[in-house]
Amino acid sequence: MKTQPIKRLSLSEEVYQRLQQQIITLTLAPGQKLNDQELAEAFGVSRTPVREALKKLEEEGLVAMKRGSRTNVTLLDATQTRQTFPIVATLHALAARLAFPLLQATDIEQLIEIEKTFEEAIERQDAESALRLDDAFHGLFLERSQNDQLTETLNRLTPLIRRLEYAQFSRHGHDSVTDHQTIIEACQSANIEALVRATEQNWNGLGRHLVAALEEEPPCDQS
Repeated sequence: MKTQPIKRLSLSEEVYQRLQQQIITLTLAPGQKLNDQELAEAFGVSRTPVREALKKLEEEGLVAMKRGSRTNVTLLDATQTRQTFPIVATLHALAARLAFPLLQATDIEQLIEIEKTFEEAIERQDAESALRLDDAFHGLFLERSQNDQLTETLNRLTPLIRRLEYAQFSRHGHDSVTDHQTIIEACQSANIEALVRATEQNWNGLGRHLVAALEEEPPCDQS
């Protein structure tokens, strides 16, 4: 029997994933300065995997690397948010459209269970659990869409918006509950257009809330 070898994360990939999570959850704050030597010592690795990880995070827009080895976590940016959310909304709507013919009754049952747990996390104001469950909810449609390019593109864009959701979590959670319920109802009634419309509305509505919140806040100093 032939089997695929177990993939082990490279040091740079492991450092990248840990730094990405710390940035998304605001453990590393917007504007915070990052020192590759200090990070290397904290992770117990050489500076090379740290630099490789920082370069990948720069490509995602989560850090900014400047001359003289100066690196900062990027600020939360209203313009970037305004530009990103319509793309994310359109891609998730496409995932829902592609997934629709392949959805099974068990998938809808799973969506209902995820949504129930999601609502409980919202009530507890448990941002980490709620956003993980939100990923699982929309991830089901991505998985059923069977489109690797779509998934890869959303995986690249999602960290940018998840960080914003952590920052403004208490202000938008209940809207997502209502949107998720509408999405489930569209699946139950086998209404593909309602599903696509509700999915796009979910993401665009979230984007509008986050942009408005960012525009209310004074800009941060990144010195």
